[in-house]
Amino acid sequence: MAQTISQRVSGIGAARALEQHFARVGRAEVVRLRRKLATFDVNQRATVEAAVAQGVNALAAGPVRVLAAQPEQHVVDTLVHLFGLTGADEKW
Repeated sequence: MAQTISQRVSGIGAARALEQHFARVGRAEVVRLRRKLATFDVNQRATVEAAVAQGVNALAAGPVRVLAAQPEQHVVDTLVHLFGLTGADEKW
């Protein structure tokens, strides 16, 4: 079983990992939509990608803010568990 990052890093480290996780999810969604966006011009695709990035950032903002404030470890543990962060593919 993978060790969770909460057992190894602070709230700030977990916040960075969560930001990276959300960014990966957003990029994956854009890749998934590429076929549907094939008829869009470059500017339209850029607009969609920016909208996805803004949405992902908005969703991540609250939990990242909580983690960055260096909460008690049980809060870090809860958010790490909730978002499935394992540290296996997180780079910070």
